[in-house]
Amino acid sequence: MKGRMMFEGQLGKDMMIKQGYVPATCTLPVELAGPLIWYETNKGRSACWGCNSDRAECKGRPKIVDTTGGG
Repeated sequence: MKGRMMFEGQLGKDMMIKQGYVPATCTLPVELAGPLIWYETNKGRSACWGCNSDRAECKGRPKIVDTTGGG
């Protein structure tokens, strides 16, 4: 649990941006961003792939739809 806490809040989101996992213009809510980006990255995925934010606003990577049903 302690390891996960370092990815929470604004500090967590800022750390994920600094590492280059998402752009600085990412619009994910602060309460979700750090843990979600960390989880997706550890699974070998981009957090942008499943995000529904407007790419014109967030400048994130394109959305990828999982058609395998494997999540």
